[in-house]
Amino acid sequence: MNQYIYQKSLDISLIDFTDFSYSISPGSEIILDESFVKSIARHGILHPPIVRQVAPDSYVIIAGRKRLLTFRTLFPEEHSCTCLITSTPVPEIDIFSILLEEILISRQLTPIEKAIFLQKIHPLIDEKQIAKEFLPRIGLPSDPFHIRQGVMLLNLEESLIRAIHQGNINEIVGRDILSISANDRLAFFHIITSLQFSFSNQKKLLNICRELSSRENRTIAAILEDKEVQDILNHQEANPPQKTKNLMIWLSRKHMSRSSQAEDEFKRFISSMQLPHNVSVDHTPFFENDSTTLSITFSNRESVQNAWKTIKDTIRNKDN
Repeated sequence: MNQYIYQKSLDISLIDFTDFSYSISPGSEIILDESFVKSIARHGILHPPIVRQVAPDSYVIIAGRKRLLTFRTLFPEEHSCTCLITSTPVPEIDIFSILLEEILISRQLTPIEKAIFLQKIHPLIDEKQIAKEFLPRIGLPSDPFHIRQGVMLLNLEESLIRAIHQGNINEIVGRDILSISANDRLAFFHIITSLQFSFSNQKKLLNICRELSSRENRTIAAILEDKEVQDILNHQEANPPQKTKNLMIWLSRKHMSRSSQAEDEFKRFISSMQLPHNVSVDHTPFFENDSTTLSITFSNRESVQNAWKTIKDTIRNKDN
């Protein structure tokens, strides 16, 4: 066994349950599920919690908080519990390495646990070392970019962070919604959680709402508060899958009708110009604004130079 870790029957009263220094779960609320409680009630703690000694009579939890809380609740007459203990000299980064190893024995980290873990070890060692030693262990490529990309999820609101942690919001969608306002995020969150959207529908809803928001110059929250949307969500006889289907149909029709109309108008505009075969005009994605791009294909470099001279002279004359 590691010389810095030893097993001991520890007085539970010496453990500081208010210290979350080594916790990588969001928030401090611990929910004890029924199967977990029944397991410990039947056989006690089979896998010892890991704690760190921070003073002669003081310990903080590294791993196994739920086990300790359940044991303390089920067996109030028991004053001690077998724990694995790390001594004070163990470097902080090694403590987090032990914590990570203990979790990975049984499961993978959630995207939010990865983010919190990376955030906590970031001040301890440089990014190159984190990328080399820790990113592969949590299933990420060995590139410092993924440190910043992972931690950015923690900029979301607490309710969204918890939803990503619980698997109700996809982490890719979580990163995408960082680009919209807090009010829009919360409106989006309310829809996808109340209707239990799949990942594909989460992505589709966000993309359509972004496009409609840009075209109509309205916030995503305002679009989702539209009376027709609320009528769909509050329909008394429809179940969540039916509401989801009806909402996506409504949004798709609203999106496509505007897109089709804009596309038809743009085609008529291009047709009226009677452009030669080597000239094209393109619109912005989803007709976000009226900007257009004129493209001309030339047969050789000399033709480009001659054309550019004419264009340059025309621009100069216009400016004068």
